[in-house]
Amino acid sequence: MIRKSLILASLSAATLLLSGCDWMPGKPTEADKPVIRTTITNFETLWTNQCSGCHGADGRWGPARPMNDPLYLAIVDKDYVTKVISDGVPNSLMPPYAIHNGGSMTDEQIKDVVDGMWKHWANPTATQGMSLPSIQGDLGTASRGEKLFKTYCSECHGDDGNGGKAGSVVDSTFLSLVSDQALRSAIICGRIDLGMPNYAGYAGGHKHGGRSKLAPLNDSQISDIVAWLASHRVTYPGQPYPNTTTLDVTAVVTTPATD
Repeated sequence: MIRKSLILASLSAATLLLSGCDWMPGKPTEADKPVIRTTITNFETLWTNQCSGCHGADGRWGPARPMNDPLYLAIVDKDYVTKVISDGVPNSLMPPYAIHNGGSMTDEQIKDVVDGMWKHWANPTATQGMSLPSIQGDLGTASRGEKLFKTYCSECHGDDGNGGKAGSVVDSTFLSLVSDQALRSAIICGRIDLGMPNYAGYAGGHKHGGRSKLAPLNDSQISDIVAWLASHRVTYPGQPYPNTTTLDVTAVVTTPATD
């Protein structure tokens, strides 16, 4: 009987000792536990971790297209954006993000990002009554695009596109990093964060100075300008490179003079 009591007392003491370990100094708290990336479903966290580096912390002011743009979200739909995120864009800096395409996001996470964009940034009233161009268009004609570019774009980018106050848009390195679709999106939507006017000539709610008397660009005109810009692409962007394969002068090896 005494032995049984001792065993029970020992078990009780062990239980108390183990339960006391929950309060031991240095034990990780619930908040310290590592988060498995594929379990994150919060839009703000997903955007910060996966998208902000290129598209900006609040969907603007990044090197890539601002997604926090009611006009852009009005000309695309969720299926289109989901496909872009999932599959990426070939021959551009936009990689595929879906796990089945080698990326790091589940289909649920991609859906959460897309839904979050529309929830936080879409504004249908901002484009109400506007005749919106199509996000995708037919192939254009470069010769027509050149004339249109001089009329609609030269004030900021120069007559030949090599740069005015807004810089070059025919630079071979730049064109190697963007797709035709990215060019079309830029012409339609402008850059809401940088003051580039949209297809209708508006920037920041006001008609841009050089576009004040011009009609909005239509689908075919936008395609023509894209075709002209794309015609400046080259096989090896960034050339001319220094010629390091031949030397015009025979190299001379000298040795220090000795006394």
